[in-house]
Amino acid sequence: MTVLLRKMGSLVWWVSSFALMMQVAPLCEAQTLRTAPAKAGPGEGRDAIVDQIVQPFLQDGCHVGLSVVIVRRREAWFYNFGSTSRTTRTKPTTDSVYEIASVTKTFTGALAAKALLRDHMQLDADFRQYLPEQYPNLQWQGRPITLRNLATHTSGLPRDLPDTDDLYAHRDPETLPYKLIARESGYDRARYLDELHKVALRNQPGTRENYSNLGFKVIGWGLEQVYGMSFERLLQEQILQPLRMNSTGFVLSSNERSRLVNGYSPAGRLMPEHLRNAGAAYGLYSTPRDMARYVEWQLDEANPEIMLAHEPTKGDSQSVKALIWNLGTLDGSRMLWHGGGTFGMSSQVVLFPSYNEGYVLLANDTCNGTESALKNLAIVLHGRLRSSVRPPPGDFRP
Repeated sequence: MTVLLRKMGSLVWWVSSFALMMQVAPLCEAQTLRTAPAKAGPGEGRDAIVDQIVQPFLQDGCHVGLSVVIVRRREAWFYNFGSTSRTTRTKPTTDSVYEIASVTKTFTGALAAKALLRDHMQLDADFRQYLPEQYPNLQWQGRPITLRNLATHTSGLPRDLPDTDDLYAHRDPETLPYKLIARESGYDRARYLDELHKVALRNQPGTRENYSNLGFKVIGWGLEQVYGMSFERLLQEQILQPLRMNSTGFVLSSNERSRLVNGYSPAGRLMPEHLRNAGAAYGLYSTPRDMARYVEWQLDEANPEIMLAHEPTKGDSQSVKALIWNLGTLDGSRMLWHGGGTFGMSSQVVLFPSYNEGYVLLANDTCNGTESALKNLAIVLHGRLRSSVRPPPGDFRP
């Protein structure tokens, strides 16, 4: 599959395309990004295009391995590069296991969309009614938190529970993971719910965007309450089992652990995995094969649950958000994306619903800018491939 770059022109093209696409226009802005038309040249196949675009990313010695999934018209193509470990030459596979980090939040959002459609929740209702205990503290001058606030990071909740702002204020990517683990180790559902009583909102809900993992754990606890089952069981029954995502979950089997890639810091140090209590915020593991099925499902906007999850729920001059997803436009067409990063891995899912096309990019490093670079790889790939002739059959139908 791998085709070596044959000339420096490929690198020049990639750099110029990358610079052109570094910004995606929010839906609410009058002007949207325009990309230069780029069709595949004579004899230039899909594999060669993918290889040309990905190779410059891999030439940065900080990166270790990369899995790319392209889903288009109910078919999927898989590309794997680099290595699962700095100590071996083993290439990732379609069934390699990665931490998908905050891409987990899109699963939480999908479950919330299902709850909305079934009238188990309301987008702008007082979310405290869905929690298992009374939380008079989760309001600001009489204005309570809502699902809309929680899903768009505008609830006023801190980033984490326990508070980690002091650690992020002096972050060192080589030591921060161990400090975060030490601080949050020992927290289970009961302890979280107990200490949630002591949390004070930092601003009026709906007025300011501040990233909050805690907000998504709160959504998870609310879903548990209205459905009467654990979040993990709910996710299995509502999404993972129906989509046959058999290697996706919060806990790895021995077989899945044997397929887990190693994650690395910017300095190339082997990093620990996320804690078990990451849950609805960033706790999932998955594989390229499973994520292809997930993307196919997310592209089906005839499904009312998906359509609801993709509708704008917040918009201003800076950003537009759906129920979890970031929204923008590219050449006049909608683009949705969500990324993630754990202590040693980075992920990105990018959707182009108008083209029935989506991308999954999984990397086993947390180098500076990896998460945004993965998004821009998807944008460049989309630009090169969307005008090409009808491709051959994919590696499999999700």
